Amino acid sequence: MQKKAIVIGIGNPNFRDDGVGYKIVEQLEGLVDTVCLLNTDLKVIDVMLGYDLAVIVDGVKIGVEPGTIVELDPLKTFEKVYASGTHSLTVFEVIRIGYQVFPEEMPKEIKIIGVEVEDIDTLDRDCSLKVKAAIPKVVQLIKEYLKLT
Repeated sequence: MQKKAIVIGIGNPNFRDDGVGYKIVEQLEGLVDTVCLLNTDLKVIDVMLGYDLAVIVDGVKIGVEPGTIVELDPLKTFEKVYASGTHSLTVFEVIRIGYQVFPEEMPKEIKIIGVEVEDIDTLDRDCSLKVKAAIPKVVQLIKEYLKLT
């Protein structure tokens, strides 16, 4: 039986690399349920409820080479991970709250894929070259993970 999946892109598409989650999700529209959110507030829980599997994509700042793709464990705390942009809560806090409040409705499996950002301050709808180069790789990774290829 096929798992019911959703891909959630987080970030602001108007601030260069902060829009990487949006750009990835745009390429998956029509293949899987998708949604884009400006930040990691409690709306993340709302959009995940009822799914078996959720993939969250966002720009991150962990100090590696821009464009580096990282997979993060949502059930661990990463004090050194900065999800790019203007997020009110970390994605890890939101997921923990979701499991506490809606243990039966939250996805049994959540995967977080981050792309190291270079520039999240410039007002521009285009990602920097290194981050842009990571987008098709992340799209392919998600397709393989969700068995869409």
